[in-house]
Amino acid sequence: MKINVAGVLIDSISKNQAIESIGGLLSDGGRHYLVTPYSEQIVFALRDEEYKQVLNRADLVLPDGIGILWASKFLSGRRRNSVSEFFYWLLTLFAIIFNPKSVRTVIKEQVTGRILVYDIASLAQSRGYSLALAGGLGNVAAQASYELKKLYPNLKINLALSGRPFDEKIVKEISESNSDILLLAYSPPKQEKWIAQNLADLNVKLAVGLGGTFDYLAKAKRPAPYFLHIMGLEWLWRLVAEPSRARRMWNAVPVFAFKILKYKLHEQRS
Repeated sequence: MKINVAGVLIDSISKNQAIESIGGLLSDGGRHYLVTPYSEQIVFALRDEEYKQVLNRADLVLPDGIGILWASKFLSGRRRNSVSEFFYWLLTLFAIIFNPKSVRTVIKEQVTGRILVYDIASLAQSRGYSLALAGGLGNVAAQASYELKKLYPNLKINLALSGRPFDEKIVKEISESNSDILLLAYSPPKQEKWIAQNLADLNVKLAVGLGGTFDYLAKAKRPAPYFLHIMGLEWLWRLVAEPSRARRMWNAVPVFAFKILKYKLHEQRS
């Protein structure tokens, strides 16, 4: 089932259902792509109609962040006057931390890219699919490949490229690697647009945009503790660990929250 979150159609499915769907995409003979949007990407989509359509054309659109779950809950609530809507907005925002189960009623489960990648690797190993890793800085793709092979010794990884421009040459190298699954670590919104523009030439069955996931795979960064994940405070962990992300966190948290409120109020008036 698709849930409309400010114009972006999110698949409301569990991680296990997502893996089952991925298996189906890999076996049907077509070329597909998967996106895992979080709150900042919804902000991008509200500003950029082309980007919104790129997200909506994806074969799977999986909710990476708690903000997506919160927005689906808030937007699904009955229509109120502006003052009541504002207080309901505040109430649901506080519920992310103090009553996290309450925001998991419309879209019930986050399908986080940095966790999903291990399930994709497991599926690839069990069914004999091969991977190509592209993106990130330094040698992070090679290190991520090394860590995946430690967990999945029979996993086939045909390519691991980092620190490269996303140009025609890298498209050719990915295509010539004859890989089934492309894991791409590029920053949104460029990541999803690049996949959509180049999918026909990549010679892969499935392309997956994973943002900064290679850094976690390579153990270059530590993920947030589980309790912060449940409370929807992963953004705070990232901000403390990387103050340079302040602008992105501004988009992902306060800007996103106000954009969702504005979107609902506008929808009520239209």
